[in-house]
Amino acid sequence: MTLKNSLTAKLFAAMTLTVLSTGMVLAAPASAPARNTGIGIIDLDKVVGNYGKAQSVMADIKVREADLRKTQADYLKQLEDTRKTQAKNPVSSDQLEKDLNNKLSIKLNEYRDWSTAKQKEIDTDLQTTIKAVAQAKGLDVVLSKDAVFQGGADITSEVLSRLNK
Repeated sequence: MTLKNSLTAKLFAAMTLTVLSTGMVLAAPASAPARNTGIGIIDLDKVVGNYGKAQSVMADIKVREADLRKTQADYLKQLEDTRKTQAKNPVSSDQLEKDLNNKLSIKLNEYRDWSTAKQKEIDTDLQTTIKAVAQAKGLDVVLSKDAVFQGGADITSEVLSRLNK
C-alpha cells in the first residue's frame, strides 16, 4: 500500500468517527408497576444542531480534520521530494515513508481519542438532561420525534434551554 493510499485510508477512518450519535431512548425499568405511561418526544437533530457545546465541538472537528489533511499533504510532498532527490537510494525513501506513516498514525489516534471523548461528553450531557426533564415532567419514556406519528409531550425546547445554560 502506498503512503498516499495508507494516509488517505487512515484519514477517512478517523473522520467517520466524528459523527455525533442522534438516537436514544430513555425508559422506566421493566420491573416498574403497570400504570399510565407518560410519553415524551424530542427532536434530537434540533437539539444537537442548536446545542452550543455540540456546535463548538463540530467547529473544532473541522479545524482538526483540516490540519490532518494538511499534514497528510505535507508528508506526501516530503516523500515525493525525497524520492526525487534520492532516486538512487530507495531504502532511504522507504524508511521515510514508514516514519511518516507512524507519525500520521499517532496524529490520527490522538484525533480519534479526542473526538471519541468529546462525543461521549455530549452524549452524557444529552442523556442526563433528557432524563432530568423527563423526570420533572413525569414522563416514563422519551422517544425520538421521528419515531412518533402522533402524540407525546415535546420536550425539545426545555432540553435545549437546560443544555445551553
